Amino acid sequence: MDTRLLRTLLVLARTGSFTATAAELHLVQSTVTSQVKALERHLGARLFDRLPSGARLTEAGRQAVEHAREVLTAEQRLRDAVRGSTAVEGDVRMAAPESVCAYRLPQRVADVAMRWPGISVHLSPAGTRQALAGVRNGTLDLALVLEDSLVAPGLKVTAVGVEPIELVSAPGVVLDERYFLLEEGCSYSDRFVRELPATPSITRFGSIEAVRSCVVAGLGWAVLPRVAVAEHLDAGTLHRVRDLPDSTLYLVTDPRRTPSAAVRAVAAALN
Repeated sequence: MDTRLLRTLLVLARTGSFTATAAELHLVQSTVTSQVKALERHLGARLFDRLPSGARLTEAGRQAVEHAREVLTAEQRLRDAVRGSTAVEGDVRMAAPESVCAYRLPQRVADVAMRWPGISVHLSPAGTRQALAGVRNGTLDLALVLEDSLVAPGLKVTAVGVEPIELVSAPGVVLDERYFLLEEGCSYSDRFVRELPATPSITRFGSIEAVRSCVVAGLGWAVLPRVAVAEHLDAGTLHRVRDLPDSTLYLVTDPRRTPSAAVRAVAAALN
């Protein structure tokens, strides 16, 4: 079987879009469609339902995805063994909190690409629960999570950094009973809510930009990583109300799986 078909399967399963899959794999959309149909013919089962909202895995498709990862991992191990330690290439699937994706990882990923052009890092934003589940079920090779402390049975957890967290507002704002926070699952936002003495007005968003824009407009207070508000603090459009406890950045991997040379290289770059 052509393992390129399996790679297309995995990307389409993750994106749910033929267009996005074609863009990521540098193919035309008709080629992605042809590859999926070819794989379905080879396996004798429909792997995706084509819906107006996108491509959705069937039960057969979910089974195929699970085993496709095993095949591609075995293929990468074979390449590593034959080519030796000098051949560092392949896909690395990782997830991290939005703030880390936006502010911490771009330069690290660029450095990896510069040193090992054969590595392709597939990065997606995720909260702690989703990230740990992805590492456990094999949809992710590694993950970064922000927590006060982290216990993840069966997984390897390594502290790799500290993220300062700030409570901020626009200058002169005293609406301390109205908060704009990231959605549930964001560890430092959830911690802040747990420690509030009362239940104030809270609006949650899925993006840092939305939270920050509301606070810059003077609508209330927000809890955000310092790196996400540093420019506004310097410019005076936001001011620090008070410091909050730092969050620890953890690297999470699954010790049950033998990492490829590419995964080892990315993990080393994050330490």
